[in-house]
Amino acid sequence: AVVSTQSTGHHIGVTAQLMRQYLPRTRVYPALGNHESAPVDSFPPPGLTSKKLSNDWLNLYVQKIWSLWLPPESLPTVGYAGYYAVQHSEGLRIITLNTMYCDALNFWLYLNNTDPGGQLAWLVQELHWAEKAGIKVIILGHIPTGRLDCLKAFSWNFYRIVDRFESTIVGQYMGHTHLDHYMMQYTEETDHHPTSFQFVSPSLTTYSDLRPSIRVYTLDGLYSGSTYRPLKHETYLFDLERANTKNETVWELEYDTVSAYNLTWLVPEEMRRLYDRLEGDRGFFNKTYFKYMYHMNGYTCDDECYQNELCQIRTGRSHDHTICPEVDLRERAQWEHENKLC
Repeated sequence: AVVSTQSTGHHIGVTAQLMRQYLPRTRVYPALGNHESAPVDSFPPPGLTSKKLSNDWLNLYVQKIWSLWLPPESLPTVGYAGYYAVQHSEGLRIITLNTMYCDALNFWLYLNNTDPGGQLAWLVQELHWAEKAGIKVIILGHIPTGRLDCLKAFSWNFYRIVDRFESTIVGQYMGHTHLDHYMMQYTEETDHHPTSFQFVSPSLTTYSDLRPSIRVYTLDGLYSGSTYRPLKHETYLFDLERANTKNETVWELEYDTVSAYNLTWLVPEEMRRLYDRLEGDRGFFNKTYFKYMYHMNGYTCDDECYQNELCQIRTGRSHDHTICPEVDLRERAQWEHENKLC
C-alpha cells in the first residue's frame, strides 16, 4: 500500500469516528505515534516556510480531530507541534508529549534535536505551574524516552526534568515497542533513588507475531488528597484463533499485577523492588515478566536476552554507558533490531 498524507489522514479520521461512536462518554487523550505522518517517522519541527515540507497538514488536522475530546484551550499547541495539556480534574492534569521529536529515525531532527517546537521548555513551565498549584501530572507519549531510538539530547534533558518534578509527576505511559515492559528513572544528584518510571504497554496490532492486547490501568481515584498513582494494571489478549475460525470476539485476561507480582501500589520504589526480584530470580523472570512481554509460554530467556532485558528495565535514559556498563550499546541496538523491538 502507498502511504500518503491523504491515506494517513483518512485512517486517523476513521479511528477517531469509531472511538467516538463506540465510546461516546469516554474521555480520550490521544498522542501522536511515528506512523501518523507520511512518510513514517517524518516529523519536521515547526517553522518551515515551505508547505510541501512542513508538518502543518498533520498538526492542524489532528487539532481539528482531537477537538472531539480536548477543550479549546488545549488545542493551540496541538496545531503548533502536536503536544498539549488538559485539566482532567481539579487535582490532576494530563500532559501529552510529541515524542516524535526524539525519534532517531526522524531525520528532520538534524535541524534541531535539543528541543524541537520548544516542547521541553513548555513542559517545564507546565510542571512548574502544576507544582505551585498542588496539582499532580500524568505524562503520555509514544516512544519511551529511555529507548536507544530516542535521541540522547531529548532523552537526557527529559530525564533531568523528571528528576526535578518527581513529586508532581505521578505516572508516565508510553507505547511504540508493541511489547509489555517498563523503564526506571533515578535521581542524578543525591542518593540515586527511583524518581519515576514509564509503563510501556503492549499493542493492539499483531506486529512481530504478537496477539492484540489491551491494557487497563486502575488509578487512585478522584477524591480530595488522591495520589492519582496507579494501583494495578490488567492486560487482555485477543483470541485470534477464535476470531478467524468462529468469527467470535473474545478478550482473555492474560495477567494483572496483583496476582502476578503481588503489587498493589505501582510507585517507583515498588517497581525498583520488582526489578530486584527479577534480577535475583531468573526462574521468576521467565515465568512472569518475559512470558508476559512476548505473550509466550514455555520459552526461556538466554544469557544475552536476560542481560539485555534487565538493562532495558533500569535504563530510563538513552545512550547512557554508565547504567549498564556490562552491555555494549551497539550490541544492544543490534539485539533490539534482531528481536524486532519496533
